[in-house]
Amino acid sequence: MVIAAETPFWPRRVLIGFGAGFVAVLTFFQLGLLLLYGIGAVSDPPPDMTPTQPFGVPTLFSGAFFGGLWGILFAYLEPRFPHGIGYWITALLFGAVILDLGLWFVVAPLKGFSPGFGFELHDVAIAIFLQSVWGIGTGILYRLVVPPARG
Repeated sequence: MVIAAETPFWPRRVLIGFGAGFVAVLTFFQLGLLLLYGIGAVSDPPPDMTPTQPFGVPTLFSGAFFGGLWGILFAYLEPRFPHGIGYWITALLFGAVILDLGLWFVVAPLKGFSPGFGFELHDVAIAIFLQSVWGIGTGILYRLVVPPARG
């Protein structure tokens, strides 16, 4: 992704964050699902192309779109991340904590499920793992376009 240097800072971050989050779902998240499928932790292989409601968009692309929206929040908070290994720990925790809180307490009730989809240990572990993979992946993709500030 090439964005002109004269593009204002925050609109640029929004675009890069959305792109990083979107692509992280299509790559890192899917690889995480494939790993889980390979060890028998999930029953269906990725990618999930089941149509979503109400527009019939495949689940994969619906998830990527929402991953992009989360990527915008990632881009907003990213300048506050620590440097070095702390950056990667924060990216992992962003996925594991922020995304799962949104999934459990916003998405689940909006879809008519109980908070946390019932908080079954197996499902919680899978969600934490996959969202952590998304966080690291988004951090990697984001850093490919926006290198860390020096100083």
